[in-house]
Amino acid sequence: MENLESNEKKVRRKRQIKRNRMIILRSAKELFHKKGFYTTTMEDIAQYSGFDRRTIYNHFKNKEEIFAALVSGVIADIKSAYDEVAALTITPLERLRKLVLMLLDLYIDNAHLLNVFTSEFEISDNRKKRYISSFMHKNIRDYMEIETRLVDMIKEAQDQDLLIDVHPYILAGLLNELILRSVIVLHHFKKNFTKEDIIRDILRVIEGNMLRAPLNRELI
Repeated sequence: MENLESNEKKVRRKRQIKRNRMIILRSAKELFHKKGFYTTTMEDIAQYSGFDRRTIYNHFKNKEEIFAALVSGVIADIKSAYDEVAALTITPLERLRKLVLMLLDLYIDNAHLLNVFTSEFEISDNRKKRYISSFMHKNIRDYMEIETRLVDMIKEAQDQDLLIDVHPYILAGLLNELILRSVIVLHHFKKNFTKEDIIRDILRVIEGNMLRAPLNRELI
């Protein structure tokens, strides 16, 4: 009987720890969006989440570790989008279009996180070694693997003479940057710029600059 009660307490404790961690992450994400990552402090996160600082530090060493955990979740979602698209029996262009639309939703939901992360992703290797945690290093490696998958999709479309003959890594970078910048524009001009406007403009850029032939109108 005592062992049963002890096991139940352990289960409840694990659930509570998981709930607390989720609350901290959700609160930090909202604060990073409202105040910015660099101006948000651990004290801010503690107050916003309703926990004391001790509880916050029991889960995370610092805000960089919280940020890395949030980015890790976003990268997992991006991987899932690639897996879903890769499983579809459609043409390479349809696959790319489907992926762009799925990534757009993810980027809109996580715009600030990805904007900060990509700036960290682009810094020099020496600075990465000095300033970036091992957790963030893993995120960067995972992100590079995802970029490789996009390159492979572009190569497939190029092999079928559907995309222009430009290095696939350049086209992959252009697509990622196009989505990220479009999301930033959306956040700055919400009143007169919508998600539908983003989709229209992104597809226009792709069709006008990356395709060998115009897209089937049914795909747009």
